[in-house]
Amino acid sequence: MSHNQPGPYGGQPQQPGPYGQPGPYGQQPPGAPQPGYGYPQQAPQGVPPQPGYGYPQQPQQPGPYGAPQQPGPYGQQPQYGQQPGGYPPPPPAQGGGGKKTGLIIGAVAVVAALGVGAYFLLGGGGGNSAVADDTKGYKITPAASVDDYKKQKDNTETLDADDKKEIESLLGVTKPVQAGANYQAKDASNPMAGKVLSLSGIWGEVADPEKAIDGYFKKLEEGSKDESEDMKVELVGSPASVEPSGFEGALMKCQSAKFTPTGDAATGGAPTKPFELPMCVWADYSTVGAVNVVDMAQILGTGGKAPSQDEVAALAAKLYNTSRTKV
Repeated sequence: MSHNQPGPYGGQPQQPGPYGQPGPYGQQPPGAPQPGYGYPQQAPQGVPPQPGYGYPQQPQQPGPYGAPQQPGPYGQQPQYGQQPGGYPPPPPAQGGGGKKTGLIIGAVAVVAALGVGAYFLLGGGGGNSAVADDTKGYKITPAASVDDYKKQKDNTETLDADDKKEIESLLGVTKPVQAGANYQAKDASNPMAGKVLSLSGIWGEVADPEKAIDGYFKKLEEGSKDESEDMKVELVGSPASVEPSGFEGALMKCQSAKFTPTGDAATGGAPTKPFELPMCVWADYSTVGAVNVVDMAQILGTGGKAPSQDEVAALAAKLYNTSRTKV
């Protein structure tokens, strides 16, 4: 998997590992790290990029920021800088570190895009007794839409040997395969507004769904501590178990990350005002998925409001029910 690909918001810089890709703010400043698997995917132009596995992914939107790239298995992250036809590509991973996985990339993609280089891990909470045995033997096949969000692009990145080894160690998933997609809910009255949703996940054989979720959020917490000259990332509270309507036979936890611009964040097209990114992660015996949603107006500092965790959980529940098929 290459780290030199652009993000989901436009021309894509290097792509992150399975944990996700950088954010949707446009091209990233030179040298900026890109999220690997675990980072959210990136959305189309105008929309923040999304992280790879572990990180929430974001749909690509047309706009001044460029089209976002898709995150690795952990999710993608939004990126800075202008990119052709979409959001900025995710920044390269910081510290010359390893890749990040798709799921983590989804949420991390946003972080990586901001140059933070963090990535998310899944968190668990209800205990595996709530996970149904018949959830074994499924793969993630992103649905064409969820509510007003229309799929923009599937994440077609594959995991290399190192990615698979890390996923097996951190999440307890054997024979992992990365999957995900970016979605966008457009605002017809304002091309610079709208919302972007990223789905980043991994499917395979999940021995311990609760461990997979816990590992996801633990990785996210570690990544949030990485230093960045442009953006400060803080996790809000702790991962909380949720049971949205229609969600059965699996576990889900949600948490939000707060991004606060620091230093010369305005340079390179980065956000200039604080914003929050809510994310939810599910896990059963064969799939782990991370979902995050970004309000573009909030990121661009033109208004908007961060979606609530309940909203994101409801969307994640619908994707869980419509984006899994028998292997």
